[in-house]
Amino acid sequence: MAKMIIRLLLLTIAVLAGVLLVRDDPGQLMLRYRDYSVETTLAFAVLILVLSVVAMHYSFKFLRGMWHLPGSIKNLSQNRRYDKARRQLNQGLIDLAEGRFEQAEHHLMRLVDFSESPLVHYLAAARAAQLQGKHDARDNYLKAAHEANPDAGLAIGVTQAELQLAHRQTEQALATLTHLHTVSPKHDYVTMLLARAYHELGDWDALVELLPDVRRKKLLKSSRLREMELDGYAGVLRLAENNQQDFESIWETIPKELQGNSRLLRCYLGRFADKGWYGGSAEQTLLKSLNRQWDDDLIEVYGRFQARDATTQMTRMEKWLDDYGHNEQLLLALGRTAMRARLWGKAQGYFEASIGARATAAACLGLAELLEQQLQQPEKAVEYYQQGLKLCIKNKD
Repeated sequence: MAKMIIRLLLLTIAVLAGVLLVRDDPGQLMLRYRDYSVETTLAFAVLILVLSVVAMHYSFKFLRGMWHLPGSIKNLSQNRRYDKARRQLNQGLIDLAEGRFEQAEHHLMRLVDFSESPLVHYLAAARAAQLQGKHDARDNYLKAAHEANPDAGLAIGVTQAELQLAHRQTEQALATLTHLHTVSPKHDYVTMLLARAYHELGDWDALVELLPDVRRKKLLKSSRLREMELDGYAGVLRLAENNQQDFESIWETIPKELQGNSRLLRCYLGRFADKGWYGGSAEQTLLKSLNRQWDDDLIEVYGRFQARDATTQMTRMEKWLDDYGHNEQLLLALGRTAMRARLWGKAQGYFEASIGARATAAACLGLAELLEQQLQQPEKAVEYYQQGLKLCIKNKD
């Protein structure tokens, strides 16, 4: 409209300029063809010429518009459908965000065939279907998304893996993420989801192999990363629990800052105690940890630990009595160590002191076995067996 006004203004100025130019001498123009002749002023002839040119211009423009009219109507109709599809998409996303999942699915799929971005419709509809428990519909939407935009395979795959993990389809999610990781090994979000899948499935070897990359790129919150690391390294230690050499080799691969964690230490040293293995470095690790920070669980492990010399082990622990003399776990550990040193009287005293500090099933069992097997007091042993059994039942309740 503005261009039209400018053109009319310029034409008016030109006409006025022409009128002023020929006002004093309008000139004369004669056209003759055979017996016909036309005579007029030059100014009038120029005006007629200008008007004719303008009329021809707009006539051609009108005819061209009429020629393109069907296409214009088609484009207008298509644009209207695009606008409706955009409005349906916006409403569907709003419904999805507000928790109206059925309405969201309806709006998202209503005009998807006329949308400029069908991929967004299908992915959002897949989430809406997932949140309604319609997992077959979810998979169909994801398939349709891939057919609509095959080049968006990564985005579709990530969405599929997220929804599978949310539905506890962890094995299927792992298959999806493994493929995506092969296609795009440096994709941070895929790496994070893959670590989550390994963790949920308990694939500890694969998890600990991936975790250094997760830590370096800071893909998880520190608390969540620490939880995964502890679970992963504890898991790989359990996998090698029947071979001492492999077990110690795996321990050496664990980052130093994690080796000081009490949970991993209990897992590592507890396996030595349970299997009856001896390792000088393992014992030194345990003692350093206890000297740095007292831990009841670790002292319980040390009581079961097969040191090279039980008497020396007991002497070392007795030095801690000044600071932790009423600690039931320290007294229990001393009782067990005294039994290995074949010091039956000391063992009985420590077991009884542990029970006196706080009765535990382990202390009752240790004292009962000592009374039955070494001190030949079966009647008294039965009393402690019964007391230990009651404590076990009570703890379970």
